[in-house]
Amino acid sequence: MEKLSFLVVGGHPADVFDHCGGTMAHHIRRGDSVTCVGLTHGLRIHDVVIAEELRKQEKTPDPEKLQKLMQERSKVKHAEVVKACGILGMTDVRFLNYDDSVLLVTHELVEALARIIREVKPNVVITHHPLENGGVSNHHSTAGKITMHAIQYAANVDLNDENPGHRVAQVFFMAPGMTTFIDCSLSATPSVFCDLFVDITDVVELKVKAWDAMRSQQYGGDYARKSAETWNGKDGLHMGVSYAEGFVRLKPEIGDFLTVSKERLERANEPETDTHERMNRMIAPFVELPD
Repeated sequence: MEKLSFLVVGGHPADVFDHCGGTMAHHIRRGDSVTCVGLTHGLRIHDVVIAEELRKQEKTPDPEKLQKLMQERSKVKHAEVVKACGILGMTDVRFLNYDDSVLLVTHELVEALARIIREVKPNVVITHHPLENGGVSNHHSTAGKITMHAIQYAANVDLNDENPGHRVAQVFFMAPGMTTFIDCSLSATPSVFCDLFVDITDVVELKVKAWDAMRSQQYGGDYARKSAETWNGKDGLHMGVSYAEGFVRLKPEIGDFLTVSKERLERANEPETDTHERMNRMIAPFVELPD
């Protein structure tokens, strides 16, 4: 197959791998290129100090002290994400580092991301679904909207950008929360379902190790294993494998023939015992994984 170029855009730093890291590990092994971009620093949502410890104090630190602390914590999170992505083979990791206090679709963010698209020239962009949780007050959905605007803008010529316009061939949305469970009334609409799953059973231990690197988000230890079992394990169970990552395609595919994956053909008439054996793999109880 022709080598592909991928751009993964996450609302928060860890989003660039925890939704699609296993899939990207496969593509990197295949020889494809992957660039990851985190839009915000993610400190007000996912940080044990800023989002958790400060919330419990009687008084917020003065602005100068808080700004210094946020800079320090941002460096910690960046280092963790770079390490986590490296475990999965992703080495081109970038951070726009916008504040995640209130994430909105702004010209500044759209333009910054569009410049990266023109530079990287991805065939495929992977991001959040723009209608996750109804598209209301949700960092993931806003990140998806920013990305869609940036894709459109990147196709045009920008007088302030030396790179010419670039058109993306396909967009995949990482499995939205409402495809896993409905936790509020906004999750119930619109109806979205994953139309493509990737079997990540062979790299799930690497994904657990990557999650374990995110200690600033308290993702380490058994939480990492629990996430893989309940999230990727659930998707795998429904697809007849042990662990899978789900995606929603933006555009229907077009070709000269109808296509059926070799996995579907091979498994259509296999013995049920073979199916169960493939589905029943489990991650070993968590232990500190070596570097």
